[in-house]
Amino acid sequence: MIHEVGAQEKITYGRNDRFKGGPVGGGRFWRDDDGRPTAKIGGPEEWRPSGMLVVRVGDTFTVGGQTWKVTEIGEEETSKAYLLCVRLS
Repeated sequence: MIHEVGAQEKITYGRNDRFKGGPVGGGRFWRDDDGRPTAKIGGPEEWRPSGMLVVRVGDTFTVGGQTWKVTEIGEEETSKAYLLCVRLS
């Protein structure tokens, strides 16, 4: 799916096929040693060799030529954990 700049997406555990060049999915959500919400997300082949990224609020990632900024990580360490991101470019 092609998103407009400013579009928002939610990533939860499992696959999210709404990302152009995806899928992108949540693999783990927790608070790091400094108490910051943190997420490990899995993604497309362009993220190889590991296929996973560790992100915090304010971080950016690129998938399918679209750049996204993490704006919120919520309910970490629960089964309802999620990450919100907004498309920058």
